[in-house]
Amino acid sequence: MFMDLDGTLAVSPISSVIKEAYNYLALHSGISVSEIESYSWRTHIELIKRSDPLAFDWDYIYREVSKFFGVSPGYSVEKRLQELCYLSKLLDNAHEVLAGLARSVDTLILATNGLIKYQRCVIETLGLDKYFGSIFTPDTRGCLKNCERFYAVSTEHGRRIVVGDNYTFDVYYPKRFGLKAVYVLRSGSDPYLKWLGIERVYEPDAIINNLKHVPLTLLKL
Repeated sequence: MFMDLDGTLAVSPISSVIKEAYNYLALHSGISVSEIESYSWRTHIELIKRSDPLAFDWDYIYREVSKFFGVSPGYSVEKRLQELCYLSKLLDNAHEVLAGLARSVDTLILATNGLIKYQRCVIETLGLDKYFGSIFTPDTRGCLKNCERFYAVSTEHGRRIVVGDNYTFDVYYPKRFGLKAVYVLRSGSDPYLKWLGIERVYEPDAIINNLKHVPLTLLKL
């Protein structure tokens, strides 16, 4: 079973760190934050279309944005995240849920689009690593969660089920690749649908609003 991290199990300070980085760039370039964010987002989306792990390497994107606007970077997303990682928060009493799942499923895999250099401090700060047999990230798998080989595991791992909160990466692509999908409904908003030209053609196998429902949901699939 593949379990998503950001927005599903936890909330990390990465979004606020990225915003801080672009505010820093705007301050030192005279370019508006909205223009900087727009270029960053376009770069991010083009990399996603190629399933390039660099799509979620925020320092790489920050350097590309800085280069485009002719400004010296002078900021490290990874370093700043390390400083603020204590702000990471667990969702839905996830420890209790994961402890139960670790005993009941064949293999529990943490599957995230975030690179390990950004996710490690979140995982360790929240004590999540002890529940998972493996941690799948784009830099260890060679592609993003929109790539079929990201989910490639031996048949001994049993049923392939994804649990996550993002329709694009946790429902659309897994269903397209023949996996089952449990959609954790945190927000109906998903900007990737528009930017990637995706329509909601696949229905999740189950929709839940709290991780406590995962064990019973799995029994029904």
